[in-house]
Amino acid sequence: MKWKRICSVALATALTFSLAACGSSGSSDKAESKADDGSVKITYLSRYTNPEDARAKFFMDKLEEFKELHPEIEIEDISVTDAEAYMSKMKSLIAAGSVPDVFACSYEMPRYDLAKNETIANIEPILEASDWTGPTDRKYFVGYEFEEEGLDGVYGVPNNLATIQMFINTKVFEDLGLEIPQTWEDLEEVSDTLIENGITPVGLSAKNKPKCVQFFTMLGVKMYGMEFQKKFADGTIDWKDEEVKGVLDQYKEWVDKGIFGENAISYAFENVMADFEQGKVATMFEMSYQFAKISSMSNSADITCVNVFPFEDKMEYKGIWFTDYYDGMCIGAKEGTPEYDAAVELFKFMLSQETFNQYAQVMGGGAYPLEVEFDDSSASNVMKDFMEAYKDCTDITAMLTAYCDDTVIADVTGSELQTLFVGRNTDEIADTLNQEYEKVLKD
Repeated sequence: MKWKRICSVALATALTFSLAACGSSGSSDKAESKADDGSVKITYLSRYTNPEDARAKFFMDKLEEFKELHPEIEIEDISVTDAEAYMSKMKSLIAAGSVPDVFACSYEMPRYDLAKNETIANIEPILEASDWTGPTDRKYFVGYEFEEEGLDGVYGVPNNLATIQMFINTKVFEDLGLEIPQTWEDLEEVSDTLIENGITPVGLSAKNKPKCVQFFTMLGVKMYGMEFQKKFADGTIDWKDEEVKGVLDQYKEWVDKGIFGENAISYAFENVMADFEQGKVATMFEMSYQFAKISSMSNSADITCVNVFPFEDKMEYKGIWFTDYYDGMCIGAKEGTPEYDAAVELFKFMLSQETFNQYAQVMGGGAYPLEVEFDDSSASNVMKDFMEAYKDCTDITAMLTAYCDDTVIADVTGSELQTLFVGRNTDEIADTLNQEYEKVLKD
């Protein structure tokens, strides 16, 4: 059973933007706005408005720095922090043909439609210019390139990556005289001992639907590599496929064995985090959002961070990381206008190597779409371990349902995977998911 993707990239089916009318509007209407003194005004929209937030303050300060360096460019900052307010504002601006000249483009935005309708600029020439110092590694440009859809070019640059990794409480293993696991087989070998001592081998907040899908994603690519991802990315998904079903069966086997604990379905991330700090959870599958909390735990000195474990016979897939591009920057100004030239200058500044280096310093490390240089002396041991491990990243994957670009599909997939934790068999789950996917993905 194969279905061809008919829903557009980046949740276009879930959003109601008036894109067709925007292809030739927007900043092009302001082509004559350059003043006699050579100054030009551009609009800028980001999610950075709260100076109490370290990340937001950094980018707010960088914007002010740019203004000082370029007094000839006047910037109207129309940024908003709240996610719903951001989406509402972007909808209104796009529908009105007034796309910001430079803006943060959330993963929820229909990037393909924006690119197809020439609402956002093809910034590939900027990336190829000699003065570009920002990200160039194309594996991080997923979501900004649409070659498979027949569209050439690059339409944005990621500036905010989110990763998933394994956090290991080394003291738990040492106290029981166990080796620190390096592979899934290692963990399986010691799981009985851990469980007998009241310790959950893998903390997974299965109450959270996306977390269930994220684990399925990483299990799949660690078993079958990036070809497993492509089953979802190209829209040819069959949940009874031998490999897809094999991943479901492996997931189910571990649930039944107690790898995730007796009641994972009732656990939110804060419950898992609390048990991890108390030594009741040996390893934890968690997002990079939690680095600060984990680094501040009372037992942080005993915590190490590694990529999601590989399988012993599939070490060629060891370097695949879950890395999602939650935010990026796009240019809405029209090429050939003064606004476009000014927007390019701001774009290059905010995404430069120097900016990322400074950002890493402020944040004490993290995942970035290029290699950063910063003094890590103040970084936590957990962050240092992560950054050392992330150097070996060879490929990245986002959550598999993201490639289907449909909110109903994402929700039902999470719901069905949750039923693994309440005794449902994988044949029933696969049948239900095939039926649900068929409603959206057809021949």
